[in-house]
Amino acid sequence: MRIQTLPVLALLVLSFAATAEVPLTQADLLGTWQIDKESANSDGSNARTSNTTWTLKADGTLEGVTKDSDAHARIDSLKAVLNYSVQDGKLVKQAAPGRTKMETCEAIEKNGNQMVLKCPTVYYFMTKK
Repeated sequence: MRIQTLPVLALLVLSFAATAEVPLTQADLLGTWQIDKESANSDGSNARTSNTTWTLKADGTLEGVTKDSDAHARIDSLKAVLNYSVQDGKLVKQAAPGRTKMETCEAIEKNGNQMVLKCPTVYYFMTKK
C-alpha cells in the first residue's frame, strides 16, 4: 500500500508546483502585452490564436484592442477600456466594459517578457511588446 501512495503524493506535489502562482506588481504589468493564444487548459492545448493587445497604464486602466483579419467582418477592430488594480500579487480587472463585476487573474508563469495569466475561465499566453 505504501508503494502505491508514493506516486500519488508525488503527482500531487508536481501538479501543485506546475500551477504555482507568481506574484505580480504593477511595474510587472505596465506596458503593452500581445495575447498570443487563449486556452481553457493550463498547458495551452486546444488553444485559439488571438490578435489582441492589452495596454496596462499607470492610471489603472487597461485598454484592450482586438483586430479581426476576416475581410468580411463588420468591423476590423474592437477597443475596450477596463479598470484594473493589482491586489495581493494578482490582477483584478473589470469583467466587461460598463459593468461593476471584477475578476481576479493570477500569473501562473512569468519568464522575462512571457507570461501565462489564469483568469476564471481562460488562460492567456502573453508576450510583452
